[in-house]
Amino acid sequence: MGLGGYGDGSGISATLFFAQAGARVLVTDMKKKEELKHQIKKLNKFKNIKYVFGRHRESNFQKADLIFQNPLVPDSSLYLKIARKNNIPIVNDWSLFLNKHHNFLIGITGSKGKSTTTSLIYELIKKKNKAILCGNIGVSPLKYMDSIKKDDVVVAEFSSWLLRGLLPVRKCPNIAVITNLKSDHLDKYKSLEDYHNDKKIIFKFQRPQDIVILNRDDERSKWLSENIKSKVFWFSKKIFSGKGGVFIRGEDVIFKKEGKEEKVAKISDIQIPGDHNLENILAGVCVAKIFGVKNSDIKKTLIQFKGLPNRLELVREIKGVKYYNDTTATNPDGAVSALKAFKSKKKRIVLIAGGVDKNLDYKEFAKIIKREVKELIFFPGTATDKILREVNVHHSVMHKMSEAVHLAEGLAKKGDIVLLSPGAASFGLFKNEFDRGKQFVREVKKL
Repeated sequence: MGLGGYGDGSGISATLFFAQAGARVLVTDMKKKEELKHQIKKLNKFKNIKYVFGRHRESNFQKADLIFQNPLVPDSSLYLKIARKNNIPIVNDWSLFLNKHHNFLIGITGSKGKSTTTSLIYELIKKKNKAILCGNIGVSPLKYMDSIKKDDVVVAEFSSWLLRGLLPVRKCPNIAVITNLKSDHLDKYKSLEDYHNDKKIIFKFQRPQDIVILNRDDERSKWLSENIKSKVFWFSKKIFSGKGGVFIRGEDVIFKKEGKEEKVAKISDIQIPGDHNLENILAGVCVAKIFGVKNSDIKKTLIQFKGLPNRLELVREIKGVKYYNDTTATNPDGAVSALKAFKSKKKRIVLIAGGVDKNLDYKEFAKIIKREVKELIFFPGTATDKILREVNVHHSVMHKMSEAVHLAEGLAKKGDIVLLSPGAASFGLFKNEFDRGKQFVREVKKL
């Protein structure tokens, strides 16, 4: 149920897994066939796959032997209710994978910073142990179902929807990281509490010897420790006492455990900008130290790690103007972090933002726009309308990425920054946030 648009995502990986196992597979997706042509092309060689596009049929959910639920399909779906009424098992990639494999699992979740933190942890763990990288980063664990070895470490990014996949198997990561808890996805959740409750699943079934790593600088994360039965470590940009974890003292990154402290690296070793990325780095260092990665390998990895595409990614510098792609800032908190990463005494940011609202609050985003942004370019949408109610400034609205980038080029002067950091979803004008970033990079490279 839901083929999905990501190359190695849950839907396509599950289809391949079941087709290769010899099952009779029916793929049903609300999208039209044309929208999924690249995925279908990968499946053409299988004669045991049939398709239903542009709709779901009730009869398919009454007669199936097993239903695979794509993570983005809500549990409240009418069709899943029909399946439950007919006592048909509903599975997902994590329930399938964890039923078969019992590898050491490091799981990362949070409202922002998940992908950067997950990728860094993977690079750090690789220095000591063979590892695989999967999850919400775009690769289903089912891709490794038949190739993973028992000693391989699984490093996985978990969205709130993927975390629900842990409930049927009652398993959790051996080391769980929560980067932060912000407001997001309130278009799909009834309340912020419901959204955060899904995040808490990451430690729900942990054992006393397992570990949770939390952000001491994040107000909503601090109260979580009261409900955790496993060991808690912290990361913070400030010195803290009495707890184990990682913090900053002066220019040094310090790891503390059982009262003993050691210098691990220097802030100058970190190559990616922004306070939010500093938090991501500290979380990664904490995992590495707990796992036993050597300080020299940690330092080398920090120096080499340049971040990920689509996350404050420096695309080009042209005539003294730097162009940054931060398309994965799909909520206002993410966009605020991006703007704060470039704060200066002089307004020098040309911001490309806006899109579709996820029922979020844009007051803080509007406040920092007034303070940091010299020129505003919006894509149309409900989030744009919301932002403009908060900040009444001169702006332009563009319907194509090419128009937005060319306008930004004309507005930017030497020493300025052109920043794509939408703070909103991409529905309508783009396939997804990655398509939005891809179009931005393509247009910038044409300049």
